[in-house]
Amino acid sequence: MTHDILFILPEVVLAAGALFILVCGVFGCRRWLLGFLALASLTLAFFVLPGGSNTASSAFSGMLMGDAFGFAMRIFFLVATVLAVLLSMGYRWQDDDDAGEYFFFLLVATACMMLAVSSGNLMMLYLSVEMLSIVSYVLAGFLKRDIYSTEAGLKYFLFGALSTGLMLYGITLVYGLFGTLNLADINARLALSGVYAPTLILAAVLVFAGLAFKASIVPFHMWVADVYDGAPWPVAAFFSVAPKALGFALLVRVFFGSSALMHSGWPGITAVLAILTMTIGNLSAFHQDNVKRLLAFSSVGQAGYILAGLATGLLGLQAAFFYMIIYVFMNMGAFASAALLSPNRMDLAAYKGMGQRAPWGAMFFTMFLLSLAGLPPLAGFLAKFLVIRAAVEGHYFWLAAAVVLNSVIAFFYYLKVIKIMYMDKPASVKEVAISRDGYLLLAISCAAVIGFGLWPKPLLDILAVIFA
Repeated sequence: MTHDILFILPEVVLAAGALFILVCGVFGCRRWLLGFLALASLTLAFFVLPGGSNTASSAFSGMLMGDAFGFAMRIFFLVATVLAVLLSMGYRWQDDDDAGEYFFFLLVATACMMLAVSSGNLMMLYLSVEMLSIVSYVLAGFLKRDIYSTEAGLKYFLFGALSTGLMLYGITLVYGLFGTLNLADINARLALSGVYAPTLILAAVLVFAGLAFKASIVPFHMWVADVYDGAPWPVAAFFSVAPKALGFALLVRVFFGSSALMHSGWPGITAVLAILTMTIGNLSAFHQDNVKRLLAFSSVGQAGYILAGLATGLLGLQAAFFYMIIYVFMNMGAFASAALLSPNRMDLAAYKGMGQRAPWGAMFFTMFLLSLAGLPPLAGFLAKFLVIRAAVEGHYFWLAAAVVLNSVIAFFYYLKVIKIMYMDKPASVKEVAISRDGYLLLAISCAAVIGFGLWPKPLLDILAVIFA
C-alpha cells in the first residue's frame, strides 16, 4: 500500500493544491496569489515524481503502471500546465472571484491526465479520460456571461459524450472477448493466440475513435475550431497542447510500440489518417481571417504531422514525441502571443502594425509561427525533418511527400499573419502593454524553440531510451 500511495503522490499533491486554492479563492485571495499557489503545487508535484517512478512497476493491483514513458509524459503535462498558468496570470480575462475555481479545474485536469497516461487497465484509462472530459467542458464554458464560451462548452460536451460513448462500448467488447481489462493480460493473450477476431477489430476501432477525438484526428476534429474560438484564450491554448498530447500518448499505450493490439493493418490506416488530418487542417486554416480559428485548424494540421510519426515504427515514435515536446512550446507560445497582443479582438485586422505597437511581442509571435511552419534553425524544422526521415526509412515515401507538401501550404498562412504584423499600417499608434508574466511565458517558450533546434541531442537521447 505504501508503494501505491507513493506512486500517485504527484496526483495527490495536485489534488490537495487544487482544494487549497479553491478555499483561498472563496476567501477572496487575489488572482496572482492563486496563480502562484498553482505554480507551487505543480513544482512540488514535479519534485515528488522520482519517488513515484522508482516504486514497483504497477500499483493498485495493476490499475496503474510505472515505466519510462509514463514518467516522461507526467513531466510533460506538468510543464504544459505551468505554461498555461503563466498565460492565465499574464492575460487579464477573468474576475478575481472566479480565479480560484479556474486554477482548481486546471490542476484537476492535470492530475487526470497524469493518471490516464499511467493507466494499466482500460477501465482506469476510461475513468481518467472521462474525468478530464468533465473538467474540460467546464473550462471551455468558463465565461458564464459570454454566449460564445457557453456555446463552446456545450459543443465540447456533445462531441465528447459521443466519443467517450464509442470508447466505452469498445472497452466492453474487449472485456467480453478477454474477460479482463488489464492491458498486460490482454497483450499476453493476444500475442499468444495471434488471432484478430472481427469483434476485436471493431472494439479496437471504437477505442481508437475515442482517443482520436482527444488528439483531434480527422474525422474527429469537428469540434476543435468552434470550441477553441469560444473558450477563453488560456483554456484554448491549454486544450491545444495537453489533452491533445494525452490522446497521442494513450494511442501509443494501447495500440503502438510493443502492444499486441498493434495489428499489421494499423500503420497503413494511421498513415492515411495522418495525411487527411494534416491536409484538412492546413487547407481549413488557409482561408481563416480569425487568428484563433487559424491557430485551431493549424493545431489539427500539426496533429497530422505527429500521427505521421506514429505510423512509421520505432524511429517514428521518437520523431513523433520529439515533435510533440517541441509543439507544446511553439503552439502555447503562438496562442499566448496572439492573446497578449490583442486580448479583445481575434480578427486578423487587429494585428495590423503590431511590429510597431508591440515589437517584442510581435517578434515572439513571428518566431513561433516560423517554427510551426518549419523554418530552420528553429526546432519546428528539426521536428518535421525527423518525421520525414522516419517516413522515408520506413518506405512511406508518399507519407513523407504529404508532410513536405502540407508544410509548404502551412507556410503561406503563417506568413500571412507575419505580413499583417509588419507590413500593414496599424489602425492605432497606441502601444500594446504585455505583462511580466506574459513576457516570461513567451521567453521560456522561445528559448525552448531555439534551444532544442540548435541542441536537440539531450532530448533525442532521452527519447531513444524511452522507446528503446
